[in-house]
Amino acid sequence: MGKAARLRAERAEGEARAQRDRMARVQVSDEVWSAFRATLGATPVSVALGELVTREVGRCKRRTASDEQGVRLAVEDARAVADELQEMIVRLERQVSSPQP
Repeated sequence: MGKAARLRAERAEGEARAQRDRMARVQVSDEVWSAFRATLGATPVSVALGELVTREVGRCKRRTASDEQGVRLAVEDARAVADELQEMIVRLERQVSSPQP
């Protein structure tokens, strides 16, 4: 292994050590948990729950932003959420309007 590769490996190892996992238990019915797991496909539960936490923090920041930079970021984040919702609405409307066999 060359020096550059060794340095990259050491840097990656250091970054991995710096990242800390957080653990939590969730309390939902077996039915809800099964449905959640089924929607994940190959995505690990830890990744999906991390995305949910990130989204919840973003939601809170959008609601409480007060300084100019925070408001600007909140507007960008809100637009991304609105775009996602609009895509969902279009998809669902197509399903409702298309004839079912």
